[in-house]
Parts: sequence; structure tokens; C-alpha cells
Amino acid sequence: MSTTTTTTALDEPKGATMDNFMNMTKEAGHTPEIQRLMDLHAVYNDAMDGQLILAPISLEEPGKRILDCGTADGTWLRGVRSSTPAASHHHYVGTDIEAELFPPTNHRDGITYIQHSFQDPWPPHLQHTFDLVHMRGSLAGSSPHPPAQTIKNLATLPRPGGWIQLMEMNAFSPPREGNGPAMSDFARLAAEVWDGIGVGDFANGLGAMLREEAGMRDVGERRFVVELGKRAKEEGGLRARSVNGVAAPVGPIAAVARDLRTSFSGEELDGLPGRVRAELEDQGGRVEMIVAWGQRPLEG
Repeated sequence: MSTTTTTTALDEPKGATMDNFMNMTKEAGHTPEIQRLMDLHAVYNDAMDGQLILAPISLEEPGKRILDCGTADGTWLRGVRSSTPAASHHHYVGTDIEAELFPPTNHRDGITYIQHSFQDPWPPHLQHTFDLVHMRGSLAGSSPHPPAQTIKNLATLPRPGGWIQLMEMNAFSPPREGNGPAMSDFARLAAEVWDGIGVGDFANGLGAMLREEAGMRDVGERRFVVELGKRAKEEGGLRARSVNGVAAPVGPIAAVARDLRTSFSGEELDGLPGRVRAELEDQGGRVEMIVAWGQRPLEG
């Protein structure tokens, strides 16, 4: 019989990473993961009223270079590319450590895909060349390194005057209203796992890291409450898509927790994925997404 461990994740020796999450996702297959990311994109896009780029750049001006880090199959880039007629003429680059997620070469919609880990230095031919560098929902993968190091690494990519935009879920202070016990437990689990793998409360520090660690100026931030499951709109299948987008990664995150000291027992970790899915379907829930952006200073 499993027992509840009350030792906090902060007591866990650093070195645990998101490997279990990645391994479990791979075992499930790339098609379900791509569908989950597409579902999340649709839900986020609705919450943001279709405004995928909050950094103040104009897609009406020709010749923009836009990079999406952790792009998977390029869903975000395709959304930007189709957002206005002028946007289809810009140059788009998607990078990911998992090249298996890239679309077939005959279905790439004018997007260049490059296999690259954001933990590694960026190739010199990419540095200082982009008008916008985007990353969404990937900073936990910085472990065992701090997210600030990943952001400083990203800061080598924008040209002078170019922008970085980051978007992450707020696990440490989720919406106080609209969530039941299962979603509250999920937020607590995510916070304990982020502490345990050494990345901490990075979502609430996005703006500060852009400013203080990466040297960005004109830093801005917006927060969006995303309605899930029964609380979401029925149009476009957003209810079912939001459930899949949020509930599907609960199991992989619980798998990471098994290598950490958390407040959850093994039995509780086993049951959490089903509890979250059922609660979202029956009563709905909410998460808060934090978007932050900053501009690389003009040189000279």
C-alpha cells in the first residue's frame, strides 16, 4: 500500500528533470500529443481573442522573421501565418528537439523546421536575425538548468529592436474561483513538481527574467483566464478540446512526481488524471496563462 509523503519537494536533491514526462508522451505516440497541442492552441486563441502576438510588431510590414521555439508541428506559426493576408509573406522558422513532430516535407506551408534543443547555444547563422522569438508552454523543459538561462539563450536570437514573447501557465497562484478539488490538486502537483525539478515559479517571473536576465526593455505582461471543460464555449468543440488539452498531461506530470518528494501518495498520483478529466467534463475549471514580452535594445 502506498503512503503519503509529506516531505516537501524542496528537500529533493536537484537533478530530477522532465524526462519521465517526455518518455510517457513518446510512449503515447506523437499523434495524440500533436492533437493535444492543437486543442490547447484553439482554446488559448479563443481566450486571447485571436491575438496570438501581443508584442508590438506589425505583420503588415514586409519581411518579418519569426521563430517559434518548441514548435512541435508548427501550430502556432500556422496560426500567425494565416492571421492576415500580409502575414503569409513573412519568413517563419520552427525549432524543436523532437524532429518527429515536424510535418511531412510536402505539408510545411512555407515554414522552415530546424531540430534544436533550447538548452544549447543557438547556431550563429540564427543569432540576431529575428523580429520576434516566441515560446509557449516549454520553459519547464529548461530543467536541470534554470529558466532564466533559457531566456538569456533566447535573447541571442532577436535582431536589435526585435522582440521575445513568452507564455506559460500560472501553477503557483491559479484562479481562486471556478475550480474544484481535482483541478486544485493538479495546480498543487504542478507547483511541487516545478519546485522539485528546480525551475520554481517561473511563470510569475517571466517579465522580471526578460528585463533583468536577458536585458530586454519595454517589457509588458498580460494575464488571461482560460475557461475549461463545461465552463468553455460549446462552439468549435472548445469544451472537449480544452479537456483534452489540460487533462492529457496530468499523467505525464504525475510520472515526474514519482521521482520527487511531494505531498502526493502513489495512489493519489494514479487517480489524479481521471479525477481532473471527470471534473472538467462535469463542472469545468479555469487556468491562468501569463504572457510577457520584451524588446532587445537598439545597438549604438
